[in-house]
Amino acid sequence: MGMDQGSIGVLQQGIGLVGDFMSLANGTDDGSSAYANEANEQGRMMEIDARGNALDIQRQTERDAKNVRSTQEGARAKRNTGWGKSNLAMSGSKKLVKESSRIKDHQTEEDILFEGQMDADEMLSEGRHKANMLRISGGATPVRSTLSLGSRIYGPRR
Repeated sequence: MGMDQGSIGVLQQGIGLVGDFMSLANGTDDGSSAYANEANEQGRMMEIDARGNALDIQRQTERDAKNVRSTQEGARAKRNTGWGKSNLAMSGSKKLVKESSRIKDHQTEEDILFEGQMDADEMLSEGRHKANMLRISGGATPVRSTLSLGSRIYGPRR
C-alpha cells in the first residue's frame, strides 16, 4: 500500500488536529498551536476594535452632553434676563421653580453621560465576549480575570 505526498500531508494534518483536540479535552493546551495563536491574535484585534468603538461612544456622548448643557444654559439665561428686566425680586416659589429648572437641566446632562458610559461598557463587554468565543472556537484559552483563575493559581480547595 503506497502513499503519495498529498496523502501523507493530509494524514499529518489530521494527526495534528486530533492532537489539538486531545490537548483541549485534557486541559493541557498551552495555546501554542497555530490555530490557537491565530485565534488569540484575532481575539486581541476584536478587543482593540471594541475599545476604539467604546472611546468613540464616550467622545460622542461628551459632545452631546456639552451641546445639551449649552442649549439649556442659553434658555435659562434668556429666562433670567426676562426676570431681571422686570425688576421683580426673585423669592419664594418663583425662586424654587428657577432652581428646580437648573437642577433638572443638570440631571438631563448627567443622564446623557451615564447612558453613554453604559453603552461604552456594553461595547467593551460584547467585544471581550466575542473575542473569547473566537479564542475558544480556535482552540485557545479565553482571557480571564485573576479572580476566575484562582484555582489555577492557588490550587484546588481541599
